[in-house]
Order: sequence, then structure tokens, then C-alpha cells
Amino acid sequence: MKVGTDAMILGALIDSKNKRKALDIGCGTGILSLMVAQRNTEVKIQAIEIDRGSAEDALLNFRNSPWSNQLEVLELDFLEYSSQSKFDLIFSNPPYFENGLHNDSQLKTKARHEDSLPLIELFQKVGELLEDNGHFWVILPFETSAKWKKNAEELNLYCASEITVDGKSNLPKRTIFCFSKQKVDAIQAKLVIRNDDNSYTEQYKKLTIDFHGVKL
Repeated sequence: MKVGTDAMILGALIDSKNKRKALDIGCGTGILSLMVAQRNTEVKIQAIEIDRGSAEDALLNFRNSPWSNQLEVLELDFLEYSSQSKFDLIFSNPPYFENGLHNDSQLKTKARHEDSLPLIELFQKVGELLEDNGHFWVILPFETSAKWKKNAEELNLYCASEITVDGKSNLPKRTIFCFSKQKVDAIQAKLVIRNDDNSYTEQYKKLTIDFHGVKL
């Protein structure tokens, strides 16, 4: 599984300031956890991944990173996960293609389709694990984001930030949410990834500059 734009954007936007205990749900090869650890060298992160191969890759990546003492990977189904303590930061790039055709690759199917982790169950469990002052960051398809914003509110998870991500100007593809257990005035923002000539926008380059090994 390659590092995708979704992970790059979400990882760059997650605000981990003053956070001490984080949970990465469906970590894949660990990119989000690594990005959060890079920005906050005090936070301890548990990363959960159901696929054995991806979990092994995440473990290897964690061990070979400068932040290995902050990172732990658990190979298990998030719906079977339990914790005696709660988290002040939870984040996920979930399997959210609810109705699309299944990919020929079983691994990619599991990573991309909601069958393996129904979003309603994800939100319910996040609500149980999130501290009262904590934040939950998630990226979802733009076309279903309004539905899940409403569903989250019914579970007492309230939108604190809503960032619309356009592939190109006026072509919305994703929505990044930050949810809180506290009712606050939500921050609305927009991010455009590419210019009309397909080059990266200055907005995108500025957002992700800390994580690129080469100049975009």
C-alpha cells in the first residue's frame, strides 16, 4: 500500500499539540502515526491494524524511525479492542467506500471498503474511548460527509473543524473532520491540492512541507 494523498493531508492537518495519548485506528503501514509522532515528540501512540502484513510493515517502520519509543502497533480488529484508559487524540483514515465495486486485491478491498469496519461502529467506539477534552480526526468522502457529520452528532461527537478537500478548484473529493465531545463553533476551511495544470498548489506544499523528502 503506497502512501496516498489522503494520508498525507490528514496527517499534516491533525493537531496533536498538548496531546499525550493517541490512538490510530486502521494504521496500515503506520504513516499517520509517524507524522503525528514527528510533530509531537511527547505523545504516545497505539496503532491498531487488522491485516497482518500491514501490521508487520508498520512495526518495521516504527522500529526504524526516530520516534520508535513513542509508537506501538497492535494486530487486531478495532471492534474487539479494549482499553482501561481513554485517549485525548484519536485519528483514522478508515475504509469508507461504502457502495463501490470491490477491488481484485483482497488487501485493498479490506482497506477501502466499509465492510471491514462499519463507520457507525467506528464512531460509536471512538465515543467510548475519547476523553471529554479529546479530539477525533477522520477523513471521509465528500459526498457522504454530511450524513456522517449528522450521525456523529447523534452519538455526541460534535464537529470542531470541517475542511473540504478539492482535488482541483471546485472539485470536492474529501472532507476532513475534527470531532469533539464539546459543542463548539466549528471552523470551516478549504484545501485545494492541485492547480489546473496538475501541479501542486502552494497551499498543499506549505501544509505538507515537513513530511516530503524531496521538493514538490
